[in-house]
Amino acid sequence: MTDAVVAAGHQVAVLSRGQSVRPIPDGVETILADRHGDLTAIRDRDFDWVFDSCAFAPDAVHSLLDAVGAGVRRYVVISSISAYGSFTKRGLTEGDPVPDATEEDLAVARGVAAADPASAIAYGASYGPLKRACEQAAAERLGDRATALRAGLLVGAGDYTDRLTWWVRRIDQAEGDRRRVPAPGPSGRPVQLIDVRDAALFALRCADQDLPGVWNVTGRPMPLGDLLGSLIHVAQSQAEIVWIDDQAVRRAGVEPWTDLPLMAPASPAFRHFLEVDAERAHAAGLACRPLDETLGPLLAWDRRRRHVPLKVGLTPVQEAALMGD
Repeated sequence: MTDAVVAAGHQVAVLSRGQSVRPIPDGVETILADRHGDLTAIRDRDFDWVFDSCAFAPDAVHSLLDAVGAGVRRYVVISSISAYGSFTKRGLTEGDPVPDATEEDLAVARGVAAADPASAIAYGASYGPLKRACEQAAAERLGDRATALRAGLLVGAGDYTDRLTWWVRRIDQAEGDRRRVPAPGPSGRPVQLIDVRDAALFALRCADQDLPGVWNVTGRPMPLGDLLGSLIHVAQSQAEIVWIDDQAVRRAGVEPWTDLPLMAPASPAFRHFLEVDAERAHAAGLACRPLDETLGPLLAWDRRRRHVPLKVGLTPVQEAALMGD
């Protein structure tokens, strides 16, 4: 997000706790503060736009907006398609109903440990409803000056979830007795993702063109076979994809999404999880770069960090069980 706004010629300040070492473009001001604590550092400052990438509960939205003041021209909060809660319908749009957070969800947010409020995983099953509560908090405070982007699966170099990165690494290392790579069949299984840089450019577009309201922000669905084929091409890999059906995945005790990234969870509620309709955003200028331009930088980044274990993906034992070895 910072790169996109700086490249557009704007003066930028980043609010950070200072706990991560990340490159910041020249000329960008870093404000050291914790949004869940003392925000005196940003009071009495004039900000035209606020891009909020880590609001996980409505209190976090309110405290940030209290600090930046009422003069903000555009507040863009990164929400999630998880706000829909259930994906029994293919092609969910912004007009489809979204469940509100319950008192139990809000209690989960209040109970998150002091060290974890910036970690999405800390909110568990309440993550989606709380994202909806963040959208509502922003709209209540700012009306048409609030924009909520329901992001799909964000991917790219630096991705800490490892969901696409696991496939990148596994296919890049597919040689010898590891040449055969199990994948959840059929090859036409839909997957949906978006390069984080494209999501950032659309967030900037929303601010620049005063686009209010809620937007689904993700790429168009594609067959998993096409994604893995592109990855094999980019990595110049010897990988041979072996398609495994759902029953074999269950028999092997393999969990979709965590053990097999990009395979939607087996629950009927997630049947069309990776088939959300983002055509409204595409019509408003959301542009997704060619897949190779996402996979290439992601591959190059991961090749520099092979010593880092991935958080998701199949173990060798699970692979053997899927292959019947």
